[in-house]
Amino acid sequence: MDRRILEFIGDLRRAEIRVSPSEALDALSASATLGLGDRDTFRTALASTLIKESRDLATFERLFSLYFLDLQALGEGVKKALGPEDPRVRDLLDRMLAEEGMELDDLTELLLRGQGSEMEMAIRASGQSAGLERLMYFLQVGFFSRRIADTFDWSAVEADLERMLKLLEARGLDPGQLARIRNYLELRLEAFKRMIRQHVERELERRAWRQGEKLTREVLSDKPLFALTADEIAQMKNVVARLARKIKDALALRQRQEQRGRIDTRRTTRKSLQYGGIPMEIYLKRRHREKPKLITICDVSDSVRNASRFMLQLVWSLQECFSRVRSYAFVSEIAEVTQAFNTYPVERAIEWALKGAPIDYHCRSDFGYAFSRFARTELESLDRKTTILVLGDARNNYNDPQAWALRLIRERVKGIIWLNPEGQWGWGIGDSVMPMYAPSCDYVRECRTVAQLGEVVDNLVHHWWRKGR
Repeated sequence: MDRRILEFIGDLRRAEIRVSPSEALDALSASATLGLGDRDTFRTALASTLIKESRDLATFERLFSLYFLDLQALGEGVKKALGPEDPRVRDLLDRMLAEEGMELDDLTELLLRGQGSEMEMAIRASGQSAGLERLMYFLQVGFFSRRIADTFDWSAVEADLERMLKLLEARGLDPGQLARIRNYLELRLEAFKRMIRQHVERELERRAWRQGEKLTREVLSDKPLFALTADEIAQMKNVVARLARKIKDALALRQRQEQRGRIDTRRTTRKSLQYGGIPMEIYLKRRHREKPKLITICDVSDSVRNASRFMLQLVWSLQECFSRVRSYAFVSEIAEVTQAFNTYPVERAIEWALKGAPIDYHCRSDFGYAFSRFARTELESLDRKTTILVLGDARNNYNDPQAWALRLIRERVKGIIWLNPEGQWGWGIGDSVMPMYAPSCDYVRECRTVAQLGEVVDNLVHHWWRKGR
C-alpha cells in the first residue's frame, strides 16, 4: 500500500500539485496510523497531509477516485451490468457441481461466484505485468486490454462452461432452461471482459489527467498574441493566472529559504577558534530585501492590445510581490489606470483600462507625445527604487519620437524594461523607432507570446531588483 500511495503522490505532482517529501512521509504515517478499513477516513488522511490549497482539492478528489476505487460501489456497478440476480440458476449450478464433484478453473469460479471487488482485484493483478506504464493514448486502450485478457486462460473457462452445460443437458433440462443458464454464464463472461477494458480506460485517465489541458496551455503560451482568437483569449486568461501562481509559489519558496538565512562563513569560522577550529556555533546571515516599485506603461492600440491585456493581468496578479504598482495606458494621450485596479477585480479593471480610460483609443499611436507627457507630469514621483516596464511596438506613425523624454525618465529610476510584441526583424523598419528608444533601456526583449512575457516577469520578480544600479 505504501508503494500505491507513493504512485498516487507522483500523479498529484504530474497534475501540478506541489507535494514535498516531508508531506509524502506524513501521508504514509497517517495512513499507517488510521488504517485502510474506512475509505472516507483514508481519503481525509491523505487530503489533510497532501493538499494545502482548496483550489487543488477537486484534482485530488478526481485522482483519488481513479486510484483508490470504491470496490463496494464497483460491485454494485457490476451487478447492474449483469442484470437482476437469478437465484434459481445459481442454486441449480451449485447443486450440480456439488453432486458431480466437478473441479473448476480459478477464473471460472470467479465468474460464477465472484463479486465485483474480487474481479477488479484479479484484473489489477494481471495488469501489473501488462506494461501499463507505457499507456499514453486512447488508441492504446484496445491493445492493453487484449494484453491483460491474454493473461487469463479463456480456453479453460470455455471448457468448464461447456462441461457444465452438457451435464445439465444429461440431467434432462429442457432447452428453455439450458438457454437461460447459457445466457447467465455468457453475461458474466462479457461483464468481466468489459471490466478489463474499463480498468485500462481508468488507468489512461489517471495517467493523462490534466495532460490535455497542459498541452493546450503549452500551445497557447507559444502562440503569437496577435493571432489569438476570441475563444483563445478567454482560455489564455487561465494560462496567465496559472503562470502568476507558479511565479508566486517560486518566490514564496525563495523567501522562506532567505528567512532561514545562509551560513555566515566569516563569523562562524571566527567563533570556532575558541573550540579548536570546530564550528560548535553556527551563525547565519540574513539579508532583508525591499520589494521594488513598479510602473507599467502599456500601448493599448489595436495592434498590441492582447499583449497589454495579459501583461496587466500578470503584473496585477503578482502585485503583492511589489511594494507598489502603478499602471498607465496610452495610444497618443496617456492616462493612469491604477485606480481601476484598486477598485475593481483584476479582470474588470483590465477591461476598463483597455476600453474605458480617458484616452482616445481610435487615434494613431504617438509614443513620443505619451513619453513627454509622462515626463512632465510624473517625473517628480520617480525614484531609484522604481522599475518602469514598457510594453509597445514602438510604431510611432512617423511622429516625433521625443527620445529625450525616455532618457530623462531613465535618469530618475532604477531601470527601464521594454517588451516589444513585434519581431526583431521589424525594429527600425518603416515607422518603427525602437532603435532610438533602446539606448535608454536596460533590457529590451521581443515579447510575442505569453511564454516570453512570463520569462521576463519571472526574471523581474526574482532577480531584477536584486541587482545594483
